[in-house]
Amino acid sequence: EEVKMLNGYLWFDKKNIKVVFTERDREFVDKTFVGLKEAIKFLSGYFRLGKSFPLVRAILVPNRGEFDRLVIELLKVDIKKPSRPSRIAQTQRTDLVLLSPSAYSKDSIYEYNPEEYKRLIFHETAHIFEEYLSPNIEALPRWWGEGLAVYLSGQWKYEDEFREPVLEGLKIKEIPKFEEIKGDTELCYQWGWTIVKYIEFQYGQKMIVKIVRECADGNVIKIIGEPIENFEKEWKKYLENEKIFNFG
Repeated sequence: EEVKMLNGYLWFDKKNIKVVFTERDREFVDKTFVGLKEAIKFLSGYFRLGKSFPLVRAILVPNRGEFDRLVIELLKVDIKKPSRPSRIAQTQRTDLVLLSPSAYSKDSIYEYNPEEYKRLIFHETAHIFEEYLSPNIEALPRWWGEGLAVYLSGQWKYEDEFREPVLEGLKIKEIPKFEEIKGDTELCYQWGWTIVKYIEFQYGQKMIVKIVRECADGNVIKIIGEPIENFEKEWKKYLENEKIFNFG
């Protein structure tokens, strides 16, 4: 539990979680740690891990420039500089780089909200788990990965950017086609979770776990074993019947 210094960063270690931060962001260390701890506990149970998860390291960075530097140099993720103001978190393997909430007003489009921050951490931890368990994470489609993270984190229940497009689409009876969702990054975030939610509803949690653990070629629907046309028809029917389903 001791705090040590490294290149201007301090760090806090406890069990299988490490939070790295600068002095000005000390106030967010506990919130980050608790968010990770709760997410790891839930996801370990959900995915029936049966052993402790490897060490997860979260790095709270003080500004956009440092965020971009660490995403490129530490995570080895290729991004444009400066990255989009909507980008405030990035994972790779068991590392998570987070733009500190102290930098939101200057370097992002978001305002800090403790509950949203917790769900963001949960969302990113879901990505970490998926990568850890997947036989080939690179092959998985974006709608699946983002849909899974938005669904499991509960963001779909509380955050307008994920739920409003769905509510509006249901209201005006305009649900995008599966192919449209697959080809559009924005739709992946907005509608992907509805597909994941439907899969869990129709085929059970075991199917979600099976897809994460076994899908190596990116063909999620093939794992389910349902013709795509039939799957899409039933998903739309589910959405229309559910209406404003279980929004928090």
